[in-house]
Amino acid sequence: MTHRILAKLDIKHGKVIKGVEFEGVRQVGDPIELAKKYYKEQIDEIIYLDCVASLSNRSHLIDLLPKVSEQVFVPICAGGGIKNFDNAKKLFDNGADKVAINTGAVKKPIILKKISDFYGRQAVVLQIDCKKNFENQWEVYIDYGRQKTGIDVFNWIEKALKMGIGEIIATVIDKDGKQAGLDCDLYKKLSSNFDIPIIACGGAGNVSDINEVFNIKNIKAVCISSMFHYNLITPTKLKKKLKSKGILLR
Repeated sequence: MTHRILAKLDIKHGKVIKGVEFEGVRQVGDPIELAKKYYKEQIDEIIYLDCVASLSNRSHLIDLLPKVSEQVFVPICAGGGIKNFDNAKKLFDNGADKVAINTGAVKKPIILKKISDFYGRQAVVLQIDCKKNFENQWEVYIDYGRQKTGIDVFNWIEKALKMGIGEIIATVIDKDGKQAGLDCDLYKKLSSNFDIPIIACGGAGNVSDINEVFNIKNIKAVCISSMFHYNLITPTKLKKKLKSKGILLR
């Protein structure tokens, strides 16, 4: 089984941002220049998430994607503000290979089926932002981590699978931006419950963190922000180190 290294670029008003637990965000670069840089450094895929699209009712990715597609030749996943089929279609029409959906899907799950039926399940990524609640259950959050839903992550995935999703990107909000390790407990539980490719996201701080999560069944990719944005390591060097540990990479 081969694994993928993904770069996640959170976009706010046309700039790449990074925070801790989705808060205290700071600008870290230009979305096109960073994508070009990571492409040259052998990234496998790029995920763009417009963090305020659900609030502003407009995705800045519509203007961004055509410019990126002309210069970056790896799969691009786009998310943020997808409330209906037409929102997704605009992203595909402008260069997205996949769409990642969180808030829109929680509010109207049928959107997943409509997109999957038209573009294929490989093009539909269920984006999950979550935290453990007081009952020690994993709860889904929407609106870029601003709003809790009371929805259990595992129940939500069961429902979404029936709608035709092809992949899951799961971000643990409490781990985000801290570079203190990914939440392997969640990913082991997800992997044992669902036979679907899972992208681990939130907390990667070093090669060992990524190596550990790649040894969990069904974890097909790790999505990285801070390590790349802050130049702690390049995708090329990371892949070289992982290969030396026996990890098969694309």
